[in-house]
Amino acid sequence: MYIFSMDNPFFRFVGRCVDLVWINILTLVCAIPVFTAGAALTAMYRVLLNITLKQESGITKEFFRAFKENFKSATRVFLPVLLAFLILFSNAYMIRQGVLDGWGDLYIVVCVSIGIIAGLLAIFLQYYTSLLARYDASVKQTIQNAIRLMFACFPQSLCMVIILISPIALMLLSNYFMGFWFLYGISFPAYFIAMILGKIYTRVEGRDSEGTEPENAAEEENELGSDES
Repeated sequence: MYIFSMDNPFFRFVGRCVDLVWINILTLVCAIPVFTAGAALTAMYRVLLNITLKQESGITKEFFRAFKENFKSATRVFLPVLLAFLILFSNAYMIRQGVLDGWGDLYIVVCVSIGIIAGLLAIFLQYYTSLLARYDASVKQTIQNAIRLMFACFPQSLCMVIILISPIALMLLSNYFMGFWFLYGISFPAYFIAMILGKIYTRVEGRDSEGTEPENAAEEENELGSDES
């Protein structure tokens, strides 16, 4: 009967939830040493982009293959970004302790600046790791493409920030959501971000839903690099 078929929407939904839990666990475990977090995020996006673009393969095998292939390129960029985040958070902590009390409008300017820079770094990291996961290009070229896309696709980039903030907001609202973070806190928001990125990359690659290609498709795809998926 169809109701017991694995193609049933309910079973597909349950299966996808289980997949996201496993991807979340893989990402968390591989990110434990901290300096490996960039490679873990890259591997996660390789798997999630394959899922959202209907190019699925074995999750565990594909994850560790991408982790190994992109470890050096991911780490070279992730560590400076991590350092920048630490500097921003330390400044935010000092401001919270009252370092800028009595500074008037400067207090607001500094707080807003920290928020904007942190948001831009977070967006950049999503583009960089996902581009690295999907395309064969140099680190320099991938950085340039990530910066270009984060501003060229600003509405989508803004959506990514909102998606990234959502799990943090939930945890601040209640401690009950801590369990959610360990199960889905990374993979769940990244899954929706991968949907956004998948549409961007599909458009850049020149493939629409009908399989047609614009005249400049080859040129745009060469700018990103060769598709590894």
